[in-house]
Amino acid sequence: YFLSMSSQQEKLLFSQRLKQALTQAGYPISPTLLSTEFNYRYAGQPISVQSANHWLLAKAIPNQDKLTTLSIWLNVSSQWLRFGDQDQSQTILEKSNDVDLDFFLKFKKLSPSQKHILQQLLEEFMKP
Repeated sequence: YFLSMSSQQEKLLFSQRLKQALTQAGYPISPTLLSTEFNYRYAGQPISVQSANHWLLAKAIPNQDKLTTLSIWLNVSSQWLRFGDQDQSQTILEKSNDVDLDFFLKFKKLSPSQKHILQQLLEEFMKP
């Protein structure tokens, strides 16, 4: 019976990668800042400062949709953030600039009817 990595080890390594990504993006290691910035970008149920602190203290790993939000915000691959894989091939979103990412994150928070209106407006702008 062989376990490649303990659950606690995975949490510790995730925590280290999250701190590295925050630092590289120019943010301090702060659970309050992490929860505030994350909640601004996340369309689902907001996280508490305690949840953010658990991520930073290697007590928890967020689920996939939260990992995706973190990776877009911090401009790292969600695969790397979660597993630390060396393959850092970037998605289209990760190759975008900050303005594009900010727009995308705001778009995700819109209601379906608001998204539809914005899509129609964009299509109008794209006409020759």
